[in-house]
Amino acid sequence: MGTALEEEEGYLDSPVELDSLDDDGNDDAESPDLQVGEEIDLLSETVGDNEPIELDLGTLVGAESIFGDSLDDNDAGFEVDPALGLALPDALAPDDGAEGLDDHDITVDESKFPGLDMDDGSEGIAAEHAISLGTASDEAPLAMASVPWLVSALPASLEASVALACGAGDVVAGSSDLLWFRGDSPTPLRVAIDGSALTDVALLGAALDVALACTASGQVFRRARFASQAEQLTRFREPLRSASASRAQLAFGGALGTLGGRCLLWARDGALLELFDAGDRFERVELDGKVSAVARESATVLLARGRQRLLLSLENHSSEALSGPALLVAEGSAPFLATAGSAIALAEPGRALLVSTDRGKSFRRVAGSAGATAIAGAEVSGSARFFAAVYRETTDRTEILLVDPELAEAVCIARLDVPREHSPSDAIDRGEWAKVARLSFHSATGRLWATGGFGVLGFAPGEPVQSP
Repeated sequence: MGTALEEEEGYLDSPVELDSLDDDGNDDAESPDLQVGEEIDLLSETVGDNEPIELDLGTLVGAESIFGDSLDDNDAGFEVDPALGLALPDALAPDDGAEGLDDHDITVDESKFPGLDMDDGSEGIAAEHAISLGTASDEAPLAMASVPWLVSALPASLEASVALACGAGDVVAGSSDLLWFRGDSPTPLRVAIDGSALTDVALLGAALDVALACTASGQVFRRARFASQAEQLTRFREPLRSASASRAQLAFGGALGTLGGRCLLWARDGALLELFDAGDRFERVELDGKVSAVARESATVLLARGRQRLLLSLENHSSEALSGPALLVAEGSAPFLATAGSAIALAEPGRALLVSTDRGKSFRRVAGSAGATAIAGAEVSGSARFFAAVYRETTDRTEILLVDPELAEAVCIARLDVPREHSPSDAIDRGEWAKVARLSFHSATGRLWATGGFGVLGFAPGEPVQSP
């Protein structure tokens, strides 16, 4: 036994010699007893301090050229010991070029590809080549109107504001507090809520003298103008049927600022509630789809139903499916919707404003309106009009546009620029001082109101210059 072990150890300590690949001899004849699988098992072991012997897989793959014709057509390659964890594919036989790529030029049959220029217009905007949505970067600013509107900065309203609502006689804006403007008074009454950032506000009640405010954290507060403190409302959470209702992003819609008008509370996840009794009662509005935008001039919503986008009136339950450019805008992440009588406006940041005069059946693009950050509908001098705030990011300038939906044309009535002398603010530091967050037209005074990084601004029609 000792002799056998010594012989075995001596054998393992000596290097293993393999036949050279360049040997001109007949390998099959010289090594008839070579068992490839057994040799690989042997060579894969480590003995003492010796390092394992490395095999060149390229040599194994090229083994067929080594053995030549000795391998018949039934051989699929080497049999490898599974203990090595090495699996060679069956495709080691010569590639006949039936599959995969060869070394010849690739010939592409273009007739196999779908014809991208053969759209019949049934989907998308192929049938409306004349309409281009455009972007803010490819449009020149509109010329100033011959009679610009007058801009008035309001005292005690310099902090950045988002929330804005107009009632029969009052205008209310919101930052962390409510700024309550009474009639034509330029000085507001500051009404505290709870110190949270306010994102939206609506005026309710028999005299539109009760303010409901939404906060950034998804809370709703109610405060009358002369009430001692604000009341937090929680009744809306149950009909929302959402576990995160207290943190939902909320906004108001409907016929806001109209006595007896419907007031809607919209959760950004698509749920819609209607408010009754100045917020004492909330009822869910059941719709076949998710609400993605709500107008603030009427009970009109933009509804997402699968890949469809529909304009739905809650007043007469009429609906209109959108197509073409209107569908592209409606599919955006945060589209804007506004109404003025039977006219409808759609917008999305970075794209041009679209207007319709037939309740959404067809839309036309308004040149120079790309980059709108807020829109509002109104009746001005007996005609349906839209206001749009178009932000130019490179210059931190906003252009206020007055849009005629009948002509699908706009004119610039005012411009907002960072003042040469200003007090420091976060909006200026971010380069968004002139960015408008919300627009609202106060029909009682004929003035347009805006909130944004600048605080609260009012716009009034200018007086035409009398020729001498």
